[in-house]
Amino acid sequence: MSKVIAIITLGLIAYYWSYTQKLKSIALRAAKNRCNESGVQFLDHTVVYNQFKWQKNANGQKRLFREYLFDFTSTGEQRYQGRILLQAHHIVSVELDPFSLN
Repeated sequence: MSKVIAIITLGLIAYYWSYTQKLKSIALRAAKNRCNESGVQFLDHTVVYNQFKWQKNANGQKRLFREYLFDFTSTGEQRYQGRILLQAHHIVSVELDPFSLN
């Protein structure tokens, strides 16, 4: 019986890891696209999971949202931060901190 529980546990861990990698990939594409659209340089070619939170969606229902952070630059001298908010595997928002155009 303990072997069955161990196999199920390992399967759940593998599924969770695979699912979070898919979400990270979605966030990475969203960050690259927003940087290209805004004319800024996406730095480090990565996004970092920041937090998850329960929040109301557009329909007023409580849902789990995940936030990812990334860095970008507009001038090559100063780093700025961007945020991506996901609900399940849907992009809710991609925000960039105010940045200088000089």
